[in-house]
Amino acid sequence: MARRPPERKKRRGQRDLSLPHEERRWEVGKDEHGKRLDLFLTRRISWRSREGVRDLVREGVVQVLPFKDPQQALVGAIRSGLKLRTGQEVVLRVPAPPPTSESLSEDPGTLEVVFEDEHLLAVGKPPNLAVHPSKGHLGDSLVHRVHARHREMWGDATEMPTLCHRLDRETSGLVLLAKDQRSRTRIGRQFEQRRVDKRYLALVHGNLNQMSGEINEPLGRSLGSTVRMRMGVRVDGQQSETRWKVLERFAEMDLLELHPLTGRQHQLRVHLAHIGNPIVGDKLYSVGEEVFLRSLDGEMTSEDVANLGMSRQALHSWKLEIEHPFTGRDLLLVCPLAGDICDYAGVQEKDL
Repeated sequence: MARRPPERKKRRGQRDLSLPHEERRWEVGKDEHGKRLDLFLTRRISWRSREGVRDLVREGVVQVLPFKDPQQALVGAIRSGLKLRTGQEVVLRVPAPPPTSESLSEDPGTLEVVFEDEHLLAVGKPPNLAVHPSKGHLGDSLVHRVHARHREMWGDATEMPTLCHRLDRETSGLVLLAKDQRSRTRIGRQFEQRRVDKRYLALVHGNLNQMSGEINEPLGRSLGSTVRMRMGVRVDGQQSETRWKVLERFAEMDLLELHPLTGRQHQLRVHLAHIGNPIVGDKLYSVGEEVFLRSLDGEMTSEDVANLGMSRQALHSWKLEIEHPFTGRDLLLVCPLAGDICDYAGVQEKDL
């Protein structure tokens, strides 16, 4: 059983996403007369930077009311630089996400916890779940579920776990979160300095010519693609390096262990497609972007599905080795291969 996170000086962190939409109100005190609206809010919204507060103002979710202002002065246009008056009331209304079929239905206690102590939490992300709310996936995310569990366990926790890295929505496996800002900073520094050893498992089309190898190809935006996020191999791209090893061979597929030495967007997917062994189920890189575009509209054909093999990309975050942010000891975290990939390939994780 994990111990309660220690009380620390509150720092800017993650807003509790397990809560419903919020309406918050603050009265402007005498000592805050003449203060800018963005500075007033930045002191009160610990999970937002000053630029993030300005975004809220631009989005129109902030209102300033005369409230107890003795002069009941008219409030001008709501802008970040608006000078506040004593007695006014500042209202923040964060709109609720629209109802979706992804509304939170899982018991937060059923989260697959790989590791937990007072500083860190590692969980196994199921496939087809976004790690963080995004356009089109507002109603549920891995962070929603983690925060619901955290609130259920600790109730009045002053800090919520924050993501240390991200995975694509379709990718399953290990995700590491920090329970306090100091741990998040120290883990973040390890990622930036490439001191985190990351290993993935991927099921790819075809059989590679060797049992192990290395891919060194620079990556950048795919010029001319109609999909903005599509990446590709480019001479003028960023240096990118991936090591691979065959763990299991099948008639028309290989199960690979992947070791990315750099962390470029879609690096593993692009590198494997480039050598002619795209990841099974990868709609963007294995069968052409037309299939990806059709999948967004829910218009994939039966031929598309057959060519993909799996309904999602068969990529899994398997292992992370880090230095613990407080003990300094090496910590190896392992998340078993997702069941849908095991079933499709006909392997058991224990055999790896």
